[in-house]
Amino acid sequence: MGRALLGAAAAAIVAAAAAGCATAPRRPAERLFPLPSVERYEPAAVSEAQRLIAEGGRTLAGKKALVVRGVSYPLDCTGLVRAAYGFASIDLARRFDDYAGNGVRRLYETLRDDGLLYAVRYPAPADLIFWDDTYDADGDGRPGDELTHVGVVLSVAPDGSVEYLHYHYRLGPVIERMNLVRPDDPSNATLRMRGSPDGPGTNAAQLFRVFGKGYLLKGS
Repeated sequence: MGRALLGAAAAAIVAAAAAGCATAPRRPAERLFPLPSVERYEPAAVSEAQRLIAEGGRTLAGKKALVVRGVSYPLDCTGLVRAAYGFASIDLARRFDDYAGNGVRRLYETLRDDGLLYAVRYPAPADLIFWDDTYDADGDGRPGDELTHVGVVLSVAPDGSVEYLHYHYRLGPVIERMNLVRPDDPSNATLRMRGSPDGPGTNAAQLFRVFGKGYLLKGS
């Protein structure tokens, strides 16, 4: 690849990182946090902070403004999970200035640096959920866009059904479901935006990247 093409590609990545929930592309087949080969359901122990996040987060569905304990949050995917965590007085953005990029990436890197990212089929209430490829973030007409969306787990069922809160690009704060035990099941909520190019999946289970225990952040 020539220097001119390399420069253009780098400029496209920087531009994508500055917009919305977008960030730089990656290879769709890459999975940094593989799911366990064998796993079974066990009810998670839930702390008071987790309970407050999950129960409070549920009340945010359908809201036209995100205000929790007197604090206003942006109406986007990162703002919504920050608002849910506000019910437990946890500031997910406290270390955002330490990182570059959009809110999803800054949140991901905050949890990564504290060793709080993990992949399982049966997460815990209040876990953060990160997804890739929910839309064509860099506008190149191809899949391969990482860390494009974030939500928060509200409940987990023995059959693997995960109820989660997220900011829908058309409907605002909504509660939907995914199942990592059955990622191709039609009951999984569609997460890839309308009009996006065909990608390596369309529903929330297929586009799942990793969970994060934000409620265990240092200093929270």
